[in-house]
Amino acid sequence: MIKTLIEAAFAQTAKYRETAEEALRPKMWPPTPLSHGIPTLAPSVFRPGSPMLEERFQLLGRWTTASHGHWLSTADMEALWSDNGTDPFIEGVKQMQAASAEGWSNDASTLFRPERLSIFAGSEYSNERIYLLWLDFEDEPELWVYDANGESRYRDLAAYLQAYLAEDVSAASISWRA
Repeated sequence: MIKTLIEAAFAQTAKYRETAEEALRPKMWPPTPLSHGIPTLAPSVFRPGSPMLEERFQLLGRWTTASHGHWLSTADMEALWSDNGTDPFIEGVKQMQAASAEGWSNDASTLFRPERLSIFAGSEYSNERIYLLWLDFEDEPELWVYDANGESRYRDLAAYLQAYLAEDVSAASISWRA
């Protein structure tokens, strides 16, 4: 199911970028293994792959020009732990996430411990990003999505992809705050 949704989302994203120069067209990179699981924001802390995420990571690694920035590979997620500065994209994603955490008290990274969050997608130029929120007793992590509409929450990857394909941004109008 996730494979079909991702392929449809890629086709939809590519449709919007047909006339773009080559550098701006969406691309799927080869998959990277889930040898230790899915990296969190806490260095050396991994979460076990969920069924939907395992399917996603078996299909592709990084997806450039995707929905809400670039989808990260597991290798990209691990690279967020280091400060070596050798990959300008990874350094940009880190800087944008840090700026959001410092400047916005409702950013997921200010609300939850680092071992409960993974950066699933990000941008080196904008605040578009997707966090995976790992909750106890849930098979799949929630997706917390940030973009020009504000913030949106989805119960899992399938719900997010279905909303993306339907161009449904209504989740941005549903506040999780009391």
